[in-house]
Amino acid sequence: MNNTYFRVHPSINFARVGVSEDYYLAPETAAGKLVDSNSGLFGGLPIKKGTESTPIEESDLRDAQQNPLRQAARFRIYAYDTPQTTYPSTDPGREVKIGDQVNGKTIKDIVWQVHLANKKANNYEITSANGDEDGIAAYENGQTPPLRNPQFPGTASDPKRITQLVIDAGPRALNASSNGSQVLNFDATTPCSYMSTDGQINNLPSYPVSFPDDHFDMFNPRGAINSLGEMTIEAGTGRLIVSGGYGKASAILTDGKPPALNDAIDNNGWFDDTSDGPVTATLLFTDGSSAPVVQGWVVCTDPGYAPQTRNVVSTWDDSYTIWVEQLNLVPQLFSQGQYNSNYSASFADDVLPVFHGALLQRWNTNLPKQAVNGHNYVASIKPSDNPKDKIPDFKSLIRDPNIAAESDQGVKMPLALGDAKKSFLSLTTTQYFLLSQWYDGKSVADAVPIGRGEELDRIALENCLGGRYSPGIDLTFIVRDVNLYAQDWQGATGPFRLNMQPLDYSTAVSNQPFLQEGYIPLRTAPVEPGDLCKFMSLPWHTDYNSCATHTPDPNPADNNTLYWSWPAQRPVTVYPASQCTFDGSKWNLGGQVFSVRGSEGQGTETDYPQQEGRYQCYFDFVANWQKVGFVIQGTQIPAAQNGNYGADKFLEVASLFDTDGQAVQPWPTASIPGYTPPTNCGPT
Repeated sequence: MNNTYFRVHPSINFARVGVSEDYYLAPETAAGKLVDSNSGLFGGLPIKKGTESTPIEESDLRDAQQNPLRQAARFRIYAYDTPQTTYPSTDPGREVKIGDQVNGKTIKDIVWQVHLANKKANNYEITSANGDEDGIAAYENGQTPPLRNPQFPGTASDPKRITQLVIDAGPRALNASSNGSQVLNFDATTPCSYMSTDGQINNLPSYPVSFPDDHFDMFNPRGAINSLGEMTIEAGTGRLIVSGGYGKASAILTDGKPPALNDAIDNNGWFDDTSDGPVTATLLFTDGSSAPVVQGWVVCTDPGYAPQTRNVVSTWDDSYTIWVEQLNLVPQLFSQGQYNSNYSASFADDVLPVFHGALLQRWNTNLPKQAVNGHNYVASIKPSDNPKDKIPDFKSLIRDPNIAAESDQGVKMPLALGDAKKSFLSLTTTQYFLLSQWYDGKSVADAVPIGRGEELDRIALENCLGGRYSPGIDLTFIVRDVNLYAQDWQGATGPFRLNMQPLDYSTAVSNQPFLQEGYIPLRTAPVEPGDLCKFMSLPWHTDYNSCATHTPDPNPADNNTLYWSWPAQRPVTVYPASQCTFDGSKWNLGGQVFSVRGSEGQGTETDYPQQEGRYQCYFDFVANWQKVGFVIQGTQIPAAQNGNYGADKFLEVASLFDTDGQAVQPWPTASIPGYTPPTNCGPT
């Protein structure tokens, strides 16, 4: 094709579980970025199904039965005419669809293929026996943590373990020319199919599809895990739409009883319906020829309850740092083991996102007025301002990731809990360097030009949490492992692609597992379906419930102050729109309540601040997670007066909990010794 090559974008995209059969589309704007200067609208909002870019509103969050919608991931194909040698690419690319011409050849059809799986139950524990966070260090020197579900003998490569513990829906392939008329379910009854190298779709009746109820008597409190989602084509565009699971958690019955659900991260005998897998495609031309497309990946994970709230450290920041420091992505920024002191940072790309993260997280935490004013202040800094006038002492404000001792200094920014073996969160080394360059007067105001395809790659990761992988919500510590990625990125592949394991589906047989153990951190084994989500909490519900506030780990001497885990992704305290009051000219905030609140089962009530804002019994969150509300900008919330609640507010809507939760005290709050977790609570 005269050196023209094709890529799926985003390189990694995120679907999110919900209860409704309906869905909206994953955001294609970045959280924390101002996208409309007239209305003041910030990015990060999901997109209404059937539209190009219309952001959702309050009424789009739940269906008529009050079930939260799922978030589906949308994928496109871009053509490039120049081999990539720099990042961003000098060739911005162009989206291609059926009927478009490429070098004189007309695209007749596009064949899409997706394979979803969940390997959580056959993976290694995320926490060690004493509860410390292991992270990637647990895989150093050829070591691995203990396996989950040790009651099943063998290693993670044992065929029987894989057969029984891996949820594998198998592949599905679909022509874009179906134009939305077909929906392929990733369940046990929809036939598997795959795409051959020339783009032909082949049936695959022998594929060993596996779901928990195929092997065990199961406890299914919200119904059996019998699907990991669906795929279809967006009508009129030929783009792929992948929707994920329904937020279910199920467990193996032993003597008629489910196992305990008593750990924040590792619960043996349990499954959930999150998943991940490759997104591949082939272009078919009217002359009978075909062309391959560089693959993408889809990850289905927890709901996004505060989609516009930016993480001060995002998954993008962590991944970008690895690519900069280890894969020669931007040699003018970093080469030969050091940063270039003459490099000019971009205020729009490198500085403002950090400040906007601080600005927006205040809506999900119980900061006192002085701290709120401080967050508002840094977010008001403009590229024309003298940094030293605005921030007289940079080093006393921002925690330095290059100085280990600063990780236990809780008075600096970011004001959040740290990663494994670090008390407090730090910016990545790349973020800190770029912020320092701006502070030293070495920056430009504008964003770096980037093609839309590569921009979609970045946005998808910008909207996910980073920095504190314990284990996280979207992706986890594996994004810092260079072995996760396809490292030979120059040319057709491009950066931020996974090191995908080629899969020959023609070899699949029904009586043995097709997937293997797959990717292991700090090893070179390529990535299979299910290899990303397997490093997350099992089930996801327990970790989400747990991660409201904690003392640091390790905890500095004499500290009993509580800090937030993931305030952008897991709101702790919120301002309900229903509690706001109108004074005749503007809306004023009401009080704060805990985002997770309720009296079902053991309930959320407690006398211990370190346990507030969560169910005291993990199973109660499994049963009630769908009631949690969403934090969105006031522009998207219709109001009885004045049109809406305004761009200056981010408020909770669509919660099915009563608004009168436990009283929320301004931070700092302190833990009280003596709390004992409830015993004998959970499913019976």
